[in-house]
Amino acid sequence: MKNYSYYHYIKTRRGEDSDIGRLAALIFDDSMFPRDADDYSEVSDYLERNPYGGMPLSVYDESFEDYRNWLQH
Repeated sequence: MKNYSYYHYIKTRRGEDSDIGRLAALIFDDSMFPRDADDYSEVSDYLERNPYGGMPLSVYDESFEDYRNWLQH
């Protein structure tokens, strides 16, 4: 099993023409994003306090599930 933060994972999705790809670009440009976080609640709390306009949290939920799967492979 891999031991990487959510930020490390989401960077792999940058450049995709998808909602997760757009979320990845927003996170990459956010200098305050908790880059060492690997906990769903910590990242979710951050995104709730610092929303990205027009980006629903459901995209984050989907990406976090993908992150968990990514860690397993």
